[in-house]
This record gives sequence, C-alpha cells and structure tokens, in this order.
Amino acid sequence: MLTAVIVLCCLILVLAIVILSVNLGSYLNNLIKFKFKKSKYDKLGKSSQIRLINQLRESVEYLSKNNIGALITIENSDNIDNLRTDGVILNANISSALLISIFNKNSPLHDGAVVIRDNKIYYAATFYKITRKSVENNYGSRHRAAMGISEQCDATTIVVSEENGSVKIIKGTGIFNVKIEEFQEQLIKYLKEQ
Repeated sequence: MLTAVIVLCCLILVLAIVILSVNLGSYLNNLIKFKFKKSKYDKLGKSSQIRLINQLRESVEYLSKNNIGALITIENSDNIDNLRTDGVILNANISSALLISIFNKNSPLHDGAVVIRDNKIYYAATFYKITRKSVENNYGSRHRAAMGISEQCDATTIVVSEENGSVKIIKGTGIFNVKIEEFQEQLIKYLKEQ
C-alpha cells in the first residue's frame, strides 16, 4: 500500500513538473517575443522616421493653427482593414501638403480619417466605429472614432479639434493632450510603444 502511494505521488509530481514546464516555457517565449518585438516605427529607416515625423508635425501644426479638424491613424502591427469602412485608397507618399489638402473643408475627402500604413497615406475618408464607452460631452464624433479604433488595435491616432485647434494623441485607452511645441517628442514616444 505504501509503495502504491509513493508511486502515485511520484506520478503526480512528474505530471505537475511537465505541466508547469510547458506553461513556463510558453510564458517565457511570449515574454521574449514581447520584449524584442519592435514597433513599425522602429523598423523604419532613420530617414523615413524623420520624414514621417516632420510631415506629420508640419501638417498638424497648420491644421491646429487654422482650426481644421483632422483624424490621422498610424498603423502599427495590427492591420485595421477590418476595423474601418469606406474610404479611398491613395497609397501616396507621406506629405504635409497632401494631408492639409485632404482635411481642407472644401475637399471631398475631408470627412473621416486618414490611415498611414508603411509610411504612406494609404486611406483617406475612411470611418471607424465610435467608442462604446461613456465619454465626456466635450468629445465629438472625431474623438469618439479615435477612441473606438484605439480600443481595438495598437495604432496611434492623432486628433485635431475643429472647434479649438487642440491636439490629442490617442493610444490604447489613453487620451493625451499635446502642445504643438511638444508634438514631435510625444508622437515619437507613442509610436515606439507596443
């Protein structure tokens, strides 16, 4: 009887070790992948990073000073094709002049969002589902759409308010007020986050 109990305890111990080692291995593997996973921004060459940031800074500064509303989403690892509707595929090189002209109130593309994918203005006039969360009344549909897309993917979204020219960066569940003078550093910070 004692031998059977010892054998049973040994089997349970071996089984526990096997289960724990599989779970631990999986956990360590995921941790290593997360630690060494780079954002799309980090994978860009230095000159492409500089161009992206400069073009976005120039356009957001102009849009903000002129109270022109804008919604710009920069894809990271998650492809957002299934999270948006409508839109026009441009697949154009990033350019502040093009972004400014898209969001001009007289442009047929000014409603909706611009999606930047692989350092290109990929979509214009595309729409997202708005957030389902309860939000303050001072947030309009542009902000709610930015929150909606950011809740569902790892993209970084820039919102320029049409009412007061304020700039916000939305990432995950965070909404960050950004001063124009700090826009460049803040944008780089959020683009590098996973």
